[in-house]
Amino acid sequence: MSSDEENTKGFPCSCAEGATVAVAVSAKLREQRLPLDQHQQRLLNMASAAIPAIHRYDANGERRMSEAERHDINGSDKASTTNHLKAEGQLEMNMKLHQLLDEKLEEKGTPVTSPRRPLDESHMPKLLKIHDGNIMRNVSATNLVHDLHEAKIAPALDAPQQLPETRVLCLYTGGTIGMKSQDGVYSPQAGYLPEVIRTIPPLNDKLFIEKNFANSPVKPYALPPVRLMKKRVVYWIVEYEPLLDSCDMTFDDWIRIATDIRKAYHNYDGFVVLHGTDTLAYTASALSFMMENLGKPVIITGSQIPVAEVRSDGMENLVGALIIAGNYDIPEVCVYFNNKLMRGNRTVKMDNAALEAFDSPNMQPLARMNIKIQVNYDSIFRSTVVNPFVVHDNLCRNVGLLRIFPSMSIESVRAFLAPPTKGVILQTFGAGNMPTRRKDIIEALKEAIARGCLVVNCSQCLRGQVDVNYATGKILYDIGVIPGSDMTSEAAMAKMCYVLGKDEWDHETKRMMLQANLRGEMTVTNEDVKMRELDIIPHIAKCLRLSSGNEVQLIRDTILPPLFCNAAKTNKPEILKSIKEAGVNFSSPDYNLRTALHVAASNGNLEAVRYLLSIGVNIHAKDLFSYNPLLCAVKAKARKCVEELRKAGGVIDIPQFKLGVDLCLAAAHGDVEQLRCWEAAGSGLIETDYDGRTALHVAVNHHQIEAVKYLMQQGLDPFVVDDFGTTPMSEAKRKNFKDIINVINEELAKRKTSKEKESAEEEKDSAEKVHNQ
Repeated sequence: MSSDEENTKGFPCSCAEGATVAVAVSAKLREQRLPLDQHQQRLLNMASAAIPAIHRYDANGERRMSEAERHDINGSDKASTTNHLKAEGQLEMNMKLHQLLDEKLEEKGTPVTSPRRPLDESHMPKLLKIHDGNIMRNVSATNLVHDLHEAKIAPALDAPQQLPETRVLCLYTGGTIGMKSQDGVYSPQAGYLPEVIRTIPPLNDKLFIEKNFANSPVKPYALPPVRLMKKRVVYWIVEYEPLLDSCDMTFDDWIRIATDIRKAYHNYDGFVVLHGTDTLAYTASALSFMMENLGKPVIITGSQIPVAEVRSDGMENLVGALIIAGNYDIPEVCVYFNNKLMRGNRTVKMDNAALEAFDSPNMQPLARMNIKIQVNYDSIFRSTVVNPFVVHDNLCRNVGLLRIFPSMSIESVRAFLAPPTKGVILQTFGAGNMPTRRKDIIEALKEAIARGCLVVNCSQCLRGQVDVNYATGKILYDIGVIPGSDMTSEAAMAKMCYVLGKDEWDHETKRMMLQANLRGEMTVTNEDVKMRELDIIPHIAKCLRLSSGNEVQLIRDTILPPLFCNAAKTNKPEILKSIKEAGVNFSSPDYNLRTALHVAASNGNLEAVRYLLSIGVNIHAKDLFSYNPLLCAVKAKARKCVEELRKAGGVIDIPQFKLGVDLCLAAAHGDVEQLRCWEAAGSGLIETDYDGRTALHVAVNHHQIEAVKYLMQQGLDPFVVDDFGTTPMSEAKRKNFKDIINVINEELAKRKTSKEKESAEEEKDSAEKVHNQ
């Protein structure tokens, strides 16, 4: 097989659907002036081979797609793909080509496999299904949001104030939680769980759904209002087909789950994964490493008894997972089981018969569901890398777990360590101890390490960590074995697969990363770091004559958020650093659910924004008015803060028509700086208001010539029609705004000249290629 064939193996080049999308993607890439490398061009050429030869062209020689074709490719939000490609740029282009093609096939019910990785032989490609209130149908993870949110009924003006809504996507992979009892045994049944949950009042407020989502093509579910929660959880359940027993879970299933979350990441406030319990700890550990720079909760749960049974832990586990995912700033992959929230990569299955099936042996739970929900915010792991959320989907499969036992044969050890093994989790006795008299095993390990195999030492004990102070443990570290601290076997295995899959890291970097605490999976002792209590709290407690720990904690939770929000307003990072050293959690919100990052962004304090991002303050947190820090910076017209937040992964998280209204308001006032901020935040400036009017319509109508100039420079169409049949150009002619007509015509002339020049360059390049061939 040639290298070209190998690179394009698995590409759906014979599918006309994929070919149509490829042409559309190619047009968008040309529009953004992003060059294609040879591999990317080959992908498009192969896909385009299935397109009919008869194309329509516009006056400039560019291919024009039919309206049906545009609708089929772009769905209800044509601009989103263009803007996303513009934001992602060259580095993400290759991934986007595959992703867009895969999504269109997925919508048509065709299982798609990635050409970039081999599948496990036991892996079964899956479809996403959703229960729309009547029947099950296929969906795409990316386009799901368009069906889910566009048909909500607006509340009446005199309606009582409702709780703000928080949106959660629930992915159902299989497991006991969704099984149906038939003839005295539990068995999975497609479509059963989404249907039965609609009938369970604690899991679905039917009156609320009928009142607010009666016209929605896909009716969601809603938890009833929960005491002390400031937001109501509205959620959607998508089901994988086929459903899997968790024993059949593969690496590719982990990749599929992580990829589906990435596709829908910006449209939901949190995610819940329903999973079988047998390999749940492995999935939780794997997802925790694959999801880099995670800024939202991903809660994995299951049950020992199905959710529809009268006596069930499934309902409690699902309710708890939804509450956490929708209401709490815990940007981790977690496991929720039996009223405890545990870090995913610290969790193990302890019991196959009890309801308390999972535990976190070397770490206290992140939260406990008692009468009040008690969250240990100081223990929450937050990414300090200022980058957008991404999924690393290259996992190395050549790893294994080697458990040491007395008198084990050297032949089995050598066979285990032989190529193609690249990574080994060594499970030793006690505190990481190895039989010192087994020189043959030590020598076999030494040889494997010398040829580049990475070996991590973990204890066979559930609790405790490996200790280099024993001679029986030190002998391993002397030959290059990496101490695994208190990692669970599941976490160590997942971490090894993740690290070995980082092809951009050299061998020494991989060794270093295996010893580092990447996602809170291990305890790293650092005696140089010492926390000190903020002096003000004991003094306040003393003045108020408070004695109990609960009372003092209440004072901390009440007083500290406004204090460090005020510190963020000063734009003095040194003050923020001193408060941080005192043990303050900057992600704690004040009474309006505003974090210090909201305040810094609202005041345009760039240095404070940079510092708060560097210590992991959640960029996706929403205040009581559903504003995230990026929207606060846009409203404040703090463009440098907008750019910094955007670079860190911030997105405009408001409905499209509301964004259109804001753009029209800025255009009506001629506020070009506000428009620049919206563009910097990721808007294409083409979003429309409730009447289908763009900002260009409004700028023309109000004779805001500077706004018209800017919007035309950004590529807005002066011939787009609103709901009244009016275009910006017709509006200018009707009002006889000759200066605006001249501005529009001048910009159109520039665009035509630019296209002609670009076309000439393409023809020249093509001619040179033909000549060289």
